[in-house]
Amino acid sequence: MTEVTALNGIAQYGCILRPSQEIAVGLADVFSPIRHLVKPGETVVIKPNLVADSRIGSSDEWVQVITNGAIIERAVQEAVLGLQGKGKVLIVDAPQTDSDYEKIAKRIDLDGIVERCSRGTTVEIEHYDLREEQWITREGVTVGKKKLRGDPLGYREVNLGTESVFVSKKNKHYYGADYDQKETSRYHNDADNIYVMSNTVLSCDTFINLPKLKPHKLGGITCCLKNIVGTCVVKNSLPHHTTGSPEAFGDQFPLMSGRTQAEGTLKKIAASLLKYKNPLISYPIGLAKKATGNILGEQTSATVRNGSWYGNDTIWRTILDLNRILFYADKQGTMKNTPQRKYYAIVDGVVAGEGDGPMDVDAKEAGILIAGSDPVAIDAVASTLIGFDYRKIPTVIQSFAMMRWPLTRDTPDDIRIKSNKANWNGALGNIALDSTLSFKPHFGWLGHIEMENRE
Repeated sequence: MTEVTALNGIAQYGCILRPSQEIAVGLADVFSPIRHLVKPGETVVIKPNLVADSRIGSSDEWVQVITNGAIIERAVQEAVLGLQGKGKVLIVDAPQTDSDYEKIAKRIDLDGIVERCSRGTTVEIEHYDLREEQWITREGVTVGKKKLRGDPLGYREVNLGTESVFVSKKNKHYYGADYDQKETSRYHNDADNIYVMSNTVLSCDTFINLPKLKPHKLGGITCCLKNIVGTCVVKNSLPHHTTGSPEAFGDQFPLMSGRTQAEGTLKKIAASLLKYKNPLISYPIGLAKKATGNILGEQTSATVRNGSWYGNDTIWRTILDLNRILFYADKQGTMKNTPQRKYYAIVDGVVAGEGDGPMDVDAKEAGILIAGSDPVAIDAVASTLIGFDYRKIPTVIQSFAMMRWPLTRDTPDDIRIKSNKANWNGALGNIALDSTLSFKPHFGWLGHIEMENRE
């Protein structure tokens, strides 16, 4: 039996650090398990969602995009209490390839969090960007790369080989984070399924996951499971979608047509040139991409592309593999038969995102925090509470499957919700549609992810 806590009625982020008497007990139920999980002398990694500093096209909107600083700070406070003056707390993420980490850190005052939480303790507290480089983009095309400090402990390749959930995939022509499919194919092919992981993450004793609750164009939802993508630092070792349409065992487009064939051909031509990251080539291609977008159609529900739809059969495999590595890989990246680190998660749904996630979401003042120690159960609960059917989300439903290095030992029937909202208390299967928060999905999932009334 797995219990997931769902705290409702959080009016603003300020009350997380300065709670009223009314909400203090509920917040303690959410955050205090961290101090009891952590032991003196350990290294604790705290992994928020720091994907970007703002919503696409709206530099002033960011609260619904990334994990709020108040949640990070309260989690750090609890970890420091558990460490009792001995150990480390490391706040880390590998944001989207073209994101500016310094801007993100300023948004949520990471320097201030480290300074305040360091007062009166000998626990070492740091925050840093795990990426080796930041990509410079123009019109959605990578034109250069900026060298970053990266993970001070370096990186490690973890090869799941034929134990990867990609082994059953018939079409192995994957796209990673950019146009260089050859790089992605070096990591994922008939023999290998390699992910380049952060050594800081692999070296930790306790992992605290702090995802942001949003719909996602590739996976339907981003929550605990999807947030682990930020522990893998070479983004082209992460297959995002597969070339072609379902009739060719791909998921780039829902259907093959003259338009999609033309677009696929243009993309292959561009890919062969863009892999050199030469601005003299990349800038003109960026302009050409914008022009062809006007001809072939903007990405909407009528022109879904690049795996951004409910038929994506790639990203869930990437996400499951990464979570299996997180739980079962030791510090040297060797997969073991038992979990190698402790785990706890708190989902930021106080101001969540809805609509075209993960980057173009509208703010949704949901007022909830969801917490527990089983990421699969949490994601099933989170999906349900926002009005999505977890059985229609491959990342979630496939995580219940029996496999080597399983992500959960429970079934959906084993999940129980503990909540201060009466009609959320009890079995997951008892949540009624009219008691959910009715989030709007990404357009590529609209009509294919929502819960239906139970008979």
